[in-house]
Amino acid sequence: MKQVLFVALGLAMLSLGCQPTVDEVCEDLGECNEFDANDCLTDGNKLQSNAESRGCEDAFEEYIDCVADAVCSYRQVCHAERSALESCAGSFPQ
Repeated sequence: MKQVLFVALGLAMLSLGCQPTVDEVCEDLGECNEFDANDCLTDGNKLQSNAESRGCEDAFEEYIDCVADAVCSYRQVCHAERSALESCAGSFPQ
């Protein structure tokens, strides 16, 4: 019985903690040359808010997942995800 409880708890924790946050992604991107983590936080939070208000959560999650995986090369790698998010949520913050 205890083993089943631990497995269920572990699966629940995995499902809650899999999506990277804007804070986590910006912290990782802060290691890249010519990158301002503070601007990233401001813009990322605005982008997330715009996406949520327009029902574009899935597109936002796909984009932030791509950026989290690509880190410093996200500008070259995440074109499709960015385009999909812009199509849904509007242009990115300047």
